[in-house]
Amino acid sequence: MELVYYKGLQDEPYTTNEVIAEYTGVELRSINRSINRNEQMLKEFGVLRHGVTKPTQGSNGGRPKKIYHLNEQQTTFLITLLDNTPKVKEFKKLLVKSFYQIKSELDERKIHRQGNKVVNVGFGDVIKAHFPESKHAYSNYHRLAYKYALGVTPKQIKEQRHTDDPQSALNTDESARLERAKQQISLFIQDGYDYEDIKAKMFADI
Repeated sequence: MELVYYKGLQDEPYTTNEVIAEYTGVELRSINRSINRNEQMLKEFGVLRHGVTKPTQGSNGGRPKKIYHLNEQQTTFLITLLDNTPKVKEFKKLLVKSFYQIKSELDERKIHRQGNKVVNVGFGDVIKAHFPESKHAYSNYHRLAYKYALGVTPKQIKEQRHTDDPQSALNTDESARLERAKQQISLFIQDGYDYEDIKAKMFADI
């Protein structure tokens, strides 16, 4: 079980009541009671978000569970209310490290995303200049870049990583590979190659 999660580049990292219970050894219902008792104070640190999980298919049923998504400040406040046992102390240490690592990763990915926006403008402009009448040229070459760089299409990334924005779901290495693929495709287009020629050249060495 990971300690800290995030959904997209613009979303705030969070942990959950289940993570806190797992790593502190405190019963989940006790964590939930603490959240409910201190709900107004927790909301001072941001919106108190939550999701709901349903019992898995084929299980004996049961009620849906509310999974709280607690940001860094909410989590920090909540764990100050727990007894300072050795296990809680260890969790606090791991949590600080995890939030820091996630925020550093997000910052790095945002920088790469910004760089990719510049590349995408050039990529789109090249396609528009060479295929002004084609409605599907951009989507075809965009899909080709993903397929070459990552082995999957944007649609598949959306499905696999549960996101509406495949670009924001890429890590730093994946973003860099996609950027190089788009640059390479742009050069081939400017050299006068058509889609099938470019596809053959891109995949010739794979």
